[in-house]
Amino acid sequence: MKFAFLWGGFGLCMALAGCTAPPRDVVEIAQPAQMPAPGVVSEPPPIVISAPPAEAAPPQAPAATPAIVKPAAIRHRRLPDYPTALADEGVEGQVIAVFYVGESGTPEGVRIERSPHPLLSKAVTDALKGWRFDPARSADGRAVRTLMRLPFHFKAE
Repeated sequence: MKFAFLWGGFGLCMALAGCTAPPRDVVEIAQPAQMPAPGVVSEPPPIVISAPPAEAAPPQAPAATPAIVKPAAIRHRRLPDYPTALADEGVEGQVIAVFYVGESGTPEGVRIERSPHPLLSKAVTDALKGWRFDPARSADGRAVRTLMRLPFHFKAE
């Protein structure tokens, strides 16, 4: 006896009783989605999160900055030490320091804008800690915090 194993009700019928199965209709199968090649990782699209719209805040007047009629002046200074190792190697250049002169006349927030070597930057920042200024003055004579930018030139002799 010959057995044919087919899925479905008619297959069992064919195997046992010799029935014939009705012809099947051809069904189109959907194409699978394009998959990246193995080993290729596709980047997910960026996620953009928008902040909710802010409520309209009432306009505020900008903080008034008093006009400076007298700029800050150096009262006491100590020149930076030229690191011996750099002088021996012939390292020269300009260090530009940017800082605020506070209302008390002391340097605040010292930042090096440009320097040819980190040791020269350190020499300038260390020296500025001891500097004292007469603070800038407004038209009514009050001390005013001001921004100052000073260049320091290092030249090996």
